[in-house]
Amino acid sequence: MAIFYTAYSDLELADLMQRLSAAASSAGGVWEDWSAREDMGPFHLEIMAEYDVRNSFKSQCFTRHSKDHSVRAREAMLTFFESLPGRKLLLNGDVFVAFRPE
Repeated sequence: MAIFYTAYSDLELADLMQRLSAAASSAGGVWEDWSAREDMGPFHLEIMAEYDVRNSFKSQCFTRHSKDHSVRAREAMLTFFESLPGRKLLLNGDVFVAFRPE
């Protein structure tokens, strides 16, 4: 079973991707896949409204890991998320994990 995290940020895509790649390397292979993008699709603002976020983000990133690595992968994602500057939101699938307004 695959578990997905999505982090939204106000960072430019290149900066987020650089940070994500370094975090994936530090995670020691527990993330099976990761990526970042700046096109969040037509429903981005509707999804953000569900979490009481009124302004869109600039970029988002995804990580995927197997259930067997849940604890280590979650720790790596939380460390990465907390290291991001500025406003950010973290979801596990479609479940709210954390929001930092600034």
